[in-house]
Amino acid sequence: MSDRPTAIVIGGSIGGLFAASLLRAQGWNAIVYERSRGDLSGRGAGVGITRELLDAMGRIGLPFDPSIGVSVRSYVWLGADGTVRHEHPRPMVASAWSSVYRPLRNAFPEADYRTGMSLARIEETADGVTAIFEDGSRASGDLLVAADGNLSTARAQYQPDATPRYAGYVAWRGVVSEGDVPEATRAAVSEHLAFSFHEGELMLTMIVPGADDDVRPGHRRYYFIWYRPTENEAALADLHTDADGKNHGLSIPPPLIRPELQAEVRAAARAQFAPEVSAVVGAVPQLLLQAITDLETPRLVFGRTALIGDAAFIARPHVAAGITKAALNAEALAVAVGDGTGDLDAALATYAAQASDFGKAMVGHARALGSYVGSGPDSPPPPPEHARYRDPVNVMLDYGAPSLLHDADPAKFMVSAGT
Repeated sequence: MSDRPTAIVIGGSIGGLFAASLLRAQGWNAIVYERSRGDLSGRGAGVGITRELLDAMGRIGLPFDPSIGVSVRSYVWLGADGTVRHEHPRPMVASAWSSVYRPLRNAFPEADYRTGMSLARIEETADGVTAIFEDGSRASGDLLVAADGNLSTARAQYQPDATPRYAGYVAWRGVVSEGDVPEATRAAVSEHLAFSFHEGELMLTMIVPGADDDVRPGHRRYYFIWYRPTENEAALADLHTDADGKNHGLSIPPPLIRPELQAEVRAAARAQFAPEVSAVVGAVPQLLLQAITDLETPRLVFGRTALIGDAAFIARPHVAAGITKAALNAEALAVAVGDGTGDLDAALATYAAQASDFGKAMVGHARALGSYVGSGPDSPPPPPEHARYRDPVNVMLDYGAPSLLHDADPAKFMVSAGT
């Protein structure tokens, strides 16, 4: 092991595990440092399984079993009366976040996955890099991979001004057990990703695995995400203020969302959308609130430190490929550095160029899709590259993830996110 180059991977979620696993396959000694102490399996919700994600898992010997996902055969636009306004055949598989994380975690050597390790700062040395943790311990290596998410400590150290930017709208989300929605909802949504549009608002509804990734009929869940413009700062602050008057910034714990706000959201769903999908909003036991942000980080490499995943670029959820982005960043990094015996600085420059082009294209595509939210007859004309997304059909056609890491032409990113 002492003859192998060492990678310090900060962040033990999906991006960090992909990076560490792919680097080990290239001959590196990769050690993961995760700030949390507990199991991360319960963190994520539903995810779309992309071709690129399947390929990345296969390359580290972890083939994905499609039977643990829920198949969707098309995208449909449901009008307010419940009729199908447009249908777009687009097969995909929806699964659970844990169904990707758990195999990665189980396959990674326990001795090289350190928990309770919060990064304090990074020091560059003449021959490598050192991570200093909040408990005072240190870890040195040839490469540091910052996979520490949207509030990255590594990014904040090198680029303190690179912070997530509010997009002008929020997302209300929630999940409910299949048995708690009416039969009409099951008939309308079970084989589709259902889109609902209303005067610059967009909602998606779909079926996802249930508890413990259960995909048996009757044991699954229905999920919705509803994008609503909230451009006024006072209104945004009000959404994140609890019943005691405490403001929680841009992230309020779900149980503290005021009951009257949740009641208003449920009432608006009934007034604006088809009964088949508004029933999901009404049945969700606890609504969740997310302020939508994005970020283009100007630089991805600082000496021997490389940013990947949400530490590098944050794309709005419309690309539905957060874990795919992290996997492709990890793969590009591992391919660029190889076994570590070459010119590491040149390799990192290659990674930075590729990942930067890819990240910018993802963020740009997500912004274009998100331009529908807040649009309306009284809104200003959109930029020419966003004009097509005033048409709901075009939003449906292009919704989803970029596909190719090495092609930064956004026009070529309008492809299926499905398998």
